[in-house]
Amino acid sequence: MQIGLKVREGWSTLGLLTLMLLNVAWAINAAEWTEGLAILQWIVLVGLAVGFVLAKSRLPGFVAHLLSLIGGAAWVAFLVGTLLPPTLSWTEKMLNLADRLTTWWRTALGEESSFDSLIFVLTLAILFWLLGYLCAWFTFRAHKIWRVIIPSGVTMLANLYYGPSLLITYLIGYLLCALLLIVRSNVFAQEEEWQKARVGYQPDIGFDFLRYGAVLSVIIVLLAWLIPTAAASPQVSFLLDHFEEPWQELQDHWRRLFASLNYRGQAGANSFSKTMTLSGPVSLGTTPIMDVRAERGYYWRAVVYDKYTGSGWVNTDEETLALSANSSPPLPQFELRREVTQTVKTFQGGTNLLFAASQPVRTSLPARIELSYVPSSGQDPYLPAANISIMYSRSRLRKNQVYTVVSSVSRADVESLRSAGSDYPDWVTARYLQLPPTLPDRVRALAEDITKDYDNPFDKVTALESYLRTIPYNELIDAPSPGQDGVDYFLFDIRQGYCDYYASALAVMARAVGIPARLASGYTQGEYYSAYDVYRIRELNAHTWVEVYFPRYGWVEFEPTASQPLIARPEPESSEELTPSDFESSGQRREREEREVEAEVAPEAVGIPLARTAPWSMALWGGTLMVLLVIGGMIVVWYLWMKVPKSSSPVERIYVKMARYAQLIGVGRLAHQTPYEYAAALVEALPRGQTQIAQITDLYVKERFSSKGTDEREIEEAREAWRALKSILRRQAIRKVLRASTRHS
Repeated sequence: MQIGLKVREGWSTLGLLTLMLLNVAWAINAAEWTEGLAILQWIVLVGLAVGFVLAKSRLPGFVAHLLSLIGGAAWVAFLVGTLLPPTLSWTEKMLNLADRLTTWWRTALGEESSFDSLIFVLTLAILFWLLGYLCAWFTFRAHKIWRVIIPSGVTMLANLYYGPSLLITYLIGYLLCALLLIVRSNVFAQEEEWQKARVGYQPDIGFDFLRYGAVLSVIIVLLAWLIPTAAASPQVSFLLDHFEEPWQELQDHWRRLFASLNYRGQAGANSFSKTMTLSGPVSLGTTPIMDVRAERGYYWRAVVYDKYTGSGWVNTDEETLALSANSSPPLPQFELRREVTQTVKTFQGGTNLLFAASQPVRTSLPARIELSYVPSSGQDPYLPAANISIMYSRSRLRKNQVYTVVSSVSRADVESLRSAGSDYPDWVTARYLQLPPTLPDRVRALAEDITKDYDNPFDKVTALESYLRTIPYNELIDAPSPGQDGVDYFLFDIRQGYCDYYASALAVMARAVGIPARLASGYTQGEYYSAYDVYRIRELNAHTWVEVYFPRYGWVEFEPTASQPLIARPEPESSEELTPSDFESSGQRREREEREVEAEVAPEAVGIPLARTAPWSMALWGGTLMVLLVIGGMIVVWYLWMKVPKSSSPVERIYVKMARYAQLIGVGRLAHQTPYEYAAALVEALPRGQTQIAQITDLYVKERFSSKGTDEREIEEAREAWRALKSILRRQAIRKVLRASTRHS
């Protein structure tokens, strides 16, 4: 097998392909999902090299692919093995890796979460080997460039969607390389056709196309940066709506199988899924999520979880139901509940998860709900009721879109809950007393010890809640060890944590003493703005709490997290009247009591300014950024446009520069013109440069068509002529621009 130094597709093709895939690998490593991702760049480089050699060989495809799989398996195993402790022998490393793969596979087939981040690194290593090899194969053997661009582009965009914003620089690098690779591949295909048809063409035509392709690529990237995102398009949103449900399921499974990744505490409007993992540190920002107008502050619920796995929680609802706007399915009937209306303005476009206080009843949008059916307590016992756990909009929400939700919220007082008893329906005990058989006995023993002095579920749950609120709050804890029960870890080992741990501990211990409980996730009430009568909910308001079931009264919230205020409940004598917000501070309560008029405001008016920054300041910064981008793009375009191939001779480069400058004054070189015909046209437009134009043209013709070529003295003469002509061309170009602006004015 001989490859030689010359590559038909051009070495620039291999260089662009390498840079393009390296940008993808670098972007994933920069996202810092976990440690060890730096090996991806070495996976890419070796995968590309193997793919290039095998593509250029004469081996049949199936033989080349088999060799690639064998080599790739060895290389991936070696690099992943370097991430294991150096004290292990290589045999022990491979056995350890096989054991971890087996454990992960069992987890994938079940419902528990996996915390082994090495499997994530291994998965990406395999993916990038296939990506590197197949991209080289499709480029240099099959010549199917879109089979190269699409898989790598999907990988880059998926990482960019979930990663930090700083990854945009890698996307720009990827796009430039990809666009140039498309240009170069199409030039190669055209050259193949010309050679078959025996059509003559300039050998450096590939470089010319690359140059113009680079100019076009820069323009495309700048436009993509400056124009609004396509996600705002109704047509694009309509298309994405059809994939929303399967995509949501895929995200749920992904988070379950790779629970230990650094998701950076993402708490966007679509970050709540059907699985919740007890994981490591969280860091939530101040990004606004939504504004809510309601009669008082509530917990804004997104999802409830019913099954505890030891490592987290799962929503096991498999039923879905489509609802039209303002319609509601039959719901369980409970006492001491009332309907409240919330008007929500979302600040995040492209999401579809709907938030509601307590139990959602209906919404102003066509919706899709996830639910389980339970026996009805209404007039028709044969008509099942809907136990709703998640509510989605059936179309993606736009940024600043407003919708309303009606919820059924409890106003049961302490005495009513204390006397509710424990006569639980079968559908409640069958589902909401579940605990894994692996739950450590000491968790049950602790729950029984805390509640032993109480004779009713309400007081028992309150005692558990009070105990948990003595544990220090900390968002920067380490995740439990693989296989360790999360609640046991929180209660007995680390003795600190954040809301996911507090709520899980309360729900598990309540179940351990026979009290049905479930987990709920969403947001706390947020910050109240009296001037606008709205609650501003931000990322940092993301929260998890507990809902406990009481016969006759349904699900009632409890707050075990030490950093949150306790939930105040109505007194028996005031339970029939609407009380001030049980969730509000005294200051907020006074502000509400002092209002003389509660005017109705159109839904479009919901919301307050996002920042106090002066409009002129924001415009100045935005305008400055845009000007810098445009200037930078113009400099790049000018440089690439004027650049001449280094393979050209000195006089030829001067002649080409003369022709390109002449385009600025409207004298472009036509394909049928000889050098002297073009020189005559240029002299006619620029008489002052006649001497220099003639001198450069004579030397160019001599160099191209004479066997002697040009010597050093003549080359220097051409350079002097060009220095003089260049200033003449520039002045003429400026005059042309000024004349054009004068005519338009």
